[in-house]
Amino acid sequence: MAKIPKKDKSQPQNTEELDEIFEETLRPLQSRNARHIYIVLRDSETEYLTTYDMQPILEEQGNKLNKVELNNWLNALQEVGLVKKAPERGKPTTRPYNRRYTFDLWNLTQKGRETAHHLESFNGITPIQTIEKVVEKTIEKIVEIPKLPSLEDTSLKDYENIQTLSLNLTLLKALSEAGNMDLWSLSGVTGLTPEKIVEFIENQEKSASNTLYILDEIPMDLRGKILQTIGLSPRKNYTVSLSPTGMRTLSLLSP
Repeated sequence: MAKIPKKDKSQPQNTEELDEIFEETLRPLQSRNARHIYIVLRDSETEYLTTYDMQPILEEQGNKLNKVELNNWLNALQEVGLVKKAPERGKPTTRPYNRRYTFDLWNLTQKGRETAHHLESFNGITPIQTIEKVVEKTIEKIVEIPKLPSLEDTSLKDYENIQTLSLNLTLLKALSEAGNMDLWSLSGVTGLTPEKIVEFIENQEKSASNTLYILDEIPMDLRGKILQTIGLSPRKNYTVSLSPTGMRTLSLLSP
Protein backbone atom coordinates (compact mmCIF):
# COMPACT_ATOMS: atom_id res chain seq x y z
CA MET A 1 0.00 0.00 0.00
CA ALA A 2 1.39 3.37 -0.99
CA LYS A 3 2.24 5.70 1.87
CA ILE A 4 0.33 8.97 2.09
CA PRO A 5 2.90 11.79 1.99
CA LYS A 6 3.01 14.00 5.05
CA LYS A 7 2.02 17.61 4.59
CA ASP A 8 4.93 20.04 4.39
CA LYS A 9 4.31 22.27 7.43
CA SER A 10 6.39 25.03 5.85
CA GLN A 11 3.50 25.61 3.40
CA PRO A 12 0.69 28.03 4.37
CA GLN A 13 -2.48 26.50 5.79
CA ASN A 14 -5.60 26.43 3.67
CA THR A 15 -8.77 28.27 4.68
CA GLU A 16 -10.32 25.29 6.49
CA GLU A 17 -7.20 24.74 8.61
CA LEU A 18 -7.00 28.43 9.51
CA ASP A 19 -10.70 28.43 10.42
CA GLU A 20 -10.03 25.52 12.79
CA ILE A 21 -7.12 27.38 14.41
CA PHE A 22 -8.87 30.72 14.88
CA GLU A 23 -12.51 29.69 15.34
CA GLU A 24 -11.96 26.56 17.46
CA THR A 25 -8.60 26.22 19.21
CA LEU A 26 -8.00 29.94 19.81
CA ARG A 27 -11.62 31.08 20.07
CA PRO A 28 -11.87 30.97 23.91
CA LEU A 29 -8.58 32.89 24.20
CA GLN A 30 -10.26 35.94 22.67
CA SER A 31 -11.75 36.39 26.16
CA ARG A 32 -9.65 38.10 28.82
CA ASN A 33 -11.03 35.72 31.48
CA ALA A 34 -10.06 32.61 29.50
CA ARG A 35 -6.58 33.99 28.79
CA HIS A 36 -5.96 34.64 32.50
CA ILE A 37 -7.05 31.10 33.44
CA TYR A 38 -4.97 29.60 30.63
CA ILE A 39 -1.83 31.45 31.80
CA VAL A 40 -2.40 30.41 35.42
CA LEU A 41 -2.51 26.74 34.39
CA ARG A 42 0.45 27.16 32.05
CA ASP A 43 2.63 28.67 34.79
CA SER A 44 1.54 26.30 37.57
CA GLU A 45 4.35 24.48 39.38
CA THR A 46 1.99 21.68 40.45
CA GLU A 47 0.52 19.03 38.17
CA TYR A 48 -3.09 20.05 38.87
CA LEU A 49 -4.97 23.09 40.13
CA THR A 50 -8.52 23.41 41.46
CA THR A 51 -10.77 26.46 41.20
CA TYR A 52 -9.97 27.03 44.89
CA ASP A 53 -6.28 27.30 43.94
CA MET A 54 -6.90 29.56 40.93
CA GLN A 55 -9.24 32.15 42.43
CA PRO A 56 -6.70 34.02 44.62
CA ILE A 57 -4.13 34.04 41.80
CA LEU A 58 -6.68 35.56 39.43
CA GLU A 59 -7.78 38.10 42.05
CA GLU A 60 -4.16 39.27 42.40
CA GLN A 61 -4.27 40.05 38.69
CA GLY A 62 -7.49 42.06 39.07
CA ASN A 63 -9.76 39.32 37.72
CA LYS A 64 -12.31 38.27 40.34
CA LEU A 65 -14.37 35.30 39.14
CA ASN A 66 -16.79 33.26 41.19
CA LYS A 67 -16.70 29.48 41.07
CA VAL A 68 -19.49 29.17 38.49
CA GLU A 69 -17.84 31.67 36.12
CA LEU A 70 -14.47 29.99 36.54
CA ASN A 71 -15.89 26.54 35.79
CA ASN A 72 -17.70 27.87 32.72
CA TRP A 73 -14.45 29.20 31.26
CA LEU A 74 -12.59 26.01 32.13
CA ASN A 75 -15.27 24.01 30.31
CA ALA A 76 -14.91 26.29 27.27
CA LEU A 77 -11.15 25.67 27.23
CA GLN A 78 -11.78 21.95 27.68
CA GLU A 79 -14.16 21.86 24.70
CA VAL A 80 -11.38 22.98 22.34
CA GLY A 81 -8.85 20.60 23.90
CA LEU A 82 -6.59 23.09 25.69
CA VAL A 83 -7.26 21.85 29.25
CA LYS A 84 -8.56 18.67 30.85
CA LYS A 85 -9.95 17.39 34.14
CA ALA A 86 -8.35 14.56 36.08
CA PRO A 87 -10.44 11.35 36.21
CA GLU A 88 -10.98 11.80 39.95
CA ARG A 89 -11.69 14.84 42.12
CA GLY A 90 -9.29 15.95 44.81
CA LYS A 91 -8.26 18.55 47.38
CA PRO A 92 -6.62 21.91 46.52
CA THR A 93 -2.92 21.57 45.71
CA THR A 94 -1.49 24.98 46.63
CA ARG A 95 -3.57 26.21 49.60
CA PRO A 96 -4.27 24.77 53.06
CA TYR A 97 -7.64 23.04 53.05
CA ASN A 98 -9.17 20.83 55.78
CA ARG A 99 -12.77 20.46 54.63
CA ARG A 100 -14.34 17.29 53.23
CA TYR A 101 -15.50 18.82 49.93
CA THR A 102 -13.40 17.91 46.87
CA PHE A 103 -12.87 19.76 43.59
CA ASP A 104 -12.24 19.02 39.93
CA LEU A 105 -8.50 18.92 39.20
CA TRP A 106 -7.39 20.81 36.07
CA ASN A 107 -4.25 21.02 33.97
CA LEU A 108 -3.18 21.79 30.40
CA THR A 109 -3.38 19.07 27.76
CA GLN A 110 -0.50 18.33 25.41
CA LYS A 111 -2.34 20.44 22.82
CA GLY A 112 -2.61 23.24 25.37
CA ARG A 113 1.14 23.21 26.00
CA GLU A 114 1.92 23.06 22.28
CA THR A 115 -0.42 26.00 21.69
CA ALA A 116 1.39 27.99 24.41
CA HIS A 117 4.69 27.17 22.67
CA HIS A 118 3.34 28.37 19.31
CA LEU A 119 2.09 31.62 20.89
CA GLU A 120 5.54 32.21 22.39
CA SER A 121 7.09 31.60 18.98
CA PHE A 122 4.68 34.05 17.37
CA ASN A 123 5.65 36.65 19.98
CA GLY A 124 9.31 36.34 19.01
CA ILE A 125 10.35 34.41 22.16
CA THR A 126 11.22 31.03 20.67
CA PRO A 127 13.02 30.48 17.35
CA ILE A 128 11.02 28.41 14.85
CA GLN A 129 12.74 25.85 12.66
CA THR A 130 11.70 25.72 9.01
CA ILE A 131 12.98 23.76 6.02
CA GLU A 132 14.00 25.52 2.82
CA LYS A 133 14.01 23.24 -0.22
CA VAL A 134 16.63 23.79 -2.93
CA VAL A 135 16.43 21.32 -5.87
CA GLU A 136 16.73 17.93 -4.18
CA LYS A 137 18.56 19.06 -1.07
CA THR A 138 17.08 20.37 2.17
CA ILE A 139 18.67 23.12 4.19
CA GLU A 140 17.53 23.62 7.76
CA LYS A 141 17.37 27.24 8.82
CA ILE A 142 16.43 28.90 12.09
CA VAL A 143 14.08 31.81 11.49
CA GLU A 144 13.23 34.16 14.34
CA ILE A 145 9.88 35.88 13.98
CA PRO A 146 10.34 39.56 14.79
CA LYS A 147 9.00 40.61 18.16
CA LEU A 148 5.64 42.37 18.18
CA PRO A 149 5.29 45.70 19.93
CA SER A 150 5.98 45.29 23.64
CA LEU A 151 4.15 47.12 26.41
CA GLU A 152 5.64 48.73 29.49
CA ASP A 153 6.86 46.23 32.02
CA THR A 154 4.08 45.59 34.48
CA SER A 155 2.88 42.70 36.60
CA LEU A 156 0.30 42.04 33.85
CA LYS A 157 2.85 41.88 31.04
CA ASP A 158 2.04 38.31 30.06
CA TYR A 159 -1.66 39.07 29.78
CA GLU A 160 -1.09 42.25 27.75
CA ASN A 161 1.13 40.31 25.34
CA ILE A 162 -1.66 37.77 24.85
CA GLN A 163 -4.06 40.63 24.05
CA THR A 164 -1.60 41.92 21.44
CA LEU A 165 -1.38 38.43 19.98
CA SER A 166 -5.17 38.26 19.82
CA LEU A 167 -5.29 41.46 17.73
CA ASN A 168 -2.61 40.11 15.39
CA LEU A 169 -4.34 36.77 15.01
CA THR A 170 -7.66 38.48 14.24
CA LEU A 171 -6.08 40.62 11.50
CA LEU A 172 -4.01 37.74 10.10
CA LYS A 173 -7.06 35.51 9.80
CA ALA A 174 -9.08 38.14 7.94
CA LEU A 175 -6.23 39.03 5.58
CA SER A 176 -5.30 35.38 4.97
CA GLU A 177 -8.72 34.86 3.39
CA ALA A 178 -8.95 38.11 1.41
CA GLY A 179 -5.33 38.89 0.54
CA ASN A 180 -5.92 42.59 1.11
CA MET A 181 -8.92 44.64 2.21
CA ASP A 182 -9.90 48.25 2.53
CA LEU A 183 -9.94 49.52 6.10
CA TRP A 184 -13.72 49.77 6.47
CA SER A 185 -14.31 46.27 5.11
CA LEU A 186 -11.61 44.90 7.43
CA SER A 187 -13.33 46.66 10.33
CA GLY A 188 -16.63 45.00 9.43
CA VAL A 189 -15.07 41.53 9.25
CA THR A 190 -13.00 41.74 12.44
CA GLY A 191 -15.31 43.83 14.63
CA LEU A 192 -12.41 46.22 15.34
CA THR A 193 -12.95 49.92 14.81
CA PRO A 194 -11.09 51.51 11.86
CA GLU A 195 -9.31 53.81 14.32
CA LYS A 196 -8.14 50.82 16.40
CA ILE A 197 -6.77 49.01 13.33
CA VAL A 198 -4.87 52.05 12.05
CA GLU A 199 -3.49 52.87 15.51
CA PHE A 200 -2.38 49.26 16.06
CA ILE A 201 -0.59 49.01 12.68
CA GLU A 202 1.03 52.46 12.95
CA ASN A 203 2.30 51.67 16.47
CA GLN A 204 3.75 48.41 15.15
CA GLU A 205 5.51 50.28 12.34
CA LYS A 206 7.09 52.63 14.90
CA SER A 207 8.24 49.94 17.36
CA ALA A 208 9.14 46.95 15.14
CA SER A 209 11.85 46.68 12.49
CA ASN A 210 9.66 44.45 10.31
CA THR A 211 5.94 45.12 10.50
CA LEU A 212 3.41 42.42 9.63
CA TYR A 213 1.13 44.75 7.68
CA ILE A 214 1.18 47.33 4.88
CA LEU A 215 -1.10 50.35 5.21
CA ASP A 216 -1.64 52.32 1.95
CA GLU A 217 -3.89 55.36 1.94
CA ILE A 218 -6.57 55.28 -0.78
CA PRO A 219 -6.81 58.61 -2.68
CA MET A 220 -9.93 60.62 -1.85
CA ASP A 221 -12.86 60.32 -4.20
CA LEU A 222 -14.77 63.32 -5.54
CA ARG A 223 -17.05 63.44 -2.50
CA GLY A 224 -14.03 63.55 -0.19
CA LYS A 225 -12.42 66.35 -2.17
CA ILE A 226 -15.63 68.38 -2.05
CA LEU A 227 -15.88 67.94 1.73
CA GLN A 228 -12.25 69.00 2.10
CA THR A 229 -12.87 72.08 -0.08
CA ILE A 230 -15.69 73.32 2.16
CA GLY A 231 -13.60 72.82 5.29
CA LEU A 232 -14.88 69.42 6.45
CA SER A 233 -12.62 66.48 7.23
CA PRO A 234 -13.53 63.45 5.07
CA ARG A 235 -12.82 60.06 6.60
CA LYS A 236 -9.66 58.44 5.30
CA ASN A 237 -9.59 54.95 3.87
CA TYR A 238 -6.66 52.59 3.46
CA THR A 239 -5.78 49.35 1.75
CA VAL A 240 -4.50 46.89 4.38
CA SER A 241 -2.40 43.92 3.28
CA LEU A 242 0.24 41.55 4.67
CA SER A 243 3.90 42.48 4.34
CA PRO A 244 6.48 39.81 3.35
CA THR A 245 7.14 39.35 7.07
CA GLY A 246 3.40 38.99 7.64
CA MET A 247 3.12 36.36 4.90
CA ARG A 248 6.04 34.44 6.41
CA THR A 249 4.51 34.64 9.88
CA LEU A 250 1.19 33.33 8.52
CA SER A 251 2.94 30.39 6.85
CA LEU A 252 4.59 29.42 10.15
CA LEU A 253 1.33 29.20 12.08
CA SER A 254 0.20 25.64 12.70
CA PRO A 255 -2.62 23.99 14.72
